[in-house]
Amino acid sequence: MLKLLSLCKIADADAKARIAKNYVITELDGPVTEEEVLQRIAGYDAVMVPYTANMVISERVIDAAPGLKLIASTYGGTRQNIADVYAIKKGITVIHTGASRERPMAEYTLALILSSLLRVHCYHHDMVSGEAWPRFKYERTRILHGRSLAVIGLGRIGRAILELCRCFTDDLAVVSQHLTAADAKALGVKKLTLNDAFRNCEVIVLAGGSTAATHHMVGAEQFALMREQALFVNIARGKMVDEQAMIAAVQTRPIFLALDVFEEEPLAADSPLRACDRVLLTPHRANNSIEFEQRWHCLADDLERFARGETPESALTVERALVMSES
Repeated sequence: MLKLLSLCKIADADAKARIAKNYVITELDGPVTEEEVLQRIAGYDAVMVPYTANMVISERVIDAAPGLKLIASTYGGTRQNIADVYAIKKGITVIHTGASRERPMAEYTLALILSSLLRVHCYHHDMVSGEAWPRFKYERTRILHGRSLAVIGLGRIGRAILELCRCFTDDLAVVSQHLTAADAKALGVKKLTLNDAFRNCEVIVLAGGSTAATHHMVGAEQFALMREQALFVNIARGKMVDEQAMIAAVQTRPIFLALDVFEEEPLAADSPLRACDRVLLTPHRANNSIEFEQRWHCLADDLERFARGETPESALTVERALVMSES
């Protein structure tokens, strides 16, 4: 039996029972620090890491656990609190629960798109704010069917968004440095540059990872290229977009925005984004569905694979780790 140190309670009893068939589990209760982990980690084969704002599995911690073979994040990312690249280079398997985010994030993105195109949120806001019957307040709305749509970033969530939107339109494009022309053809999508996506598509969805290389990848140049009435959706990370350039664009051009993330969170109470009826805002909640709690079974699946000597489905490579956002 492998020894597993869980830095949190395993919330799903069935998943915990599955894990216990192959691992002797030690659970800690409550927030932990790097120093606390450093004192406990020796002698364990695996460690399970919840979301924390602070680094807990640092290079120091990894070096203090020569027998460590597996690090498992209970969330979709690893960058924020795990020295993931260092661990992978030392031969340690790093896994996460990204599979549990795919469908919830994709459906939330679709909801943002449909509500924006059909202005559902505007009608609701008006009717509960005192306007008795704002039936003719807005110009004609639009449906998604047949419209051109681009997804920026083709990780797990980007692919899930693409496949869900395929139910509405065949005019699909992808912006990705990692997608070959052959792969694009096999997926039935066009491969576009970032600027061509903003220039040509009616709906543009940002779904890639936030890294130093993608900081402000979308800015004034891209917003200037957007077609009138086009919609930009961000469910990735706010720092990937120059927010001031985006505000200037929506204030001066007839474009639409649907945003779940922002450069600084929470969004400032006096942000101009709050004052435009062509902007749909939600408070970083795209991963809030109850189905996300399937993450415990995603972990159980991969922990079983690892115990059998197989490669876990979510095991990261250095290349994949480097393009992921922080949790």
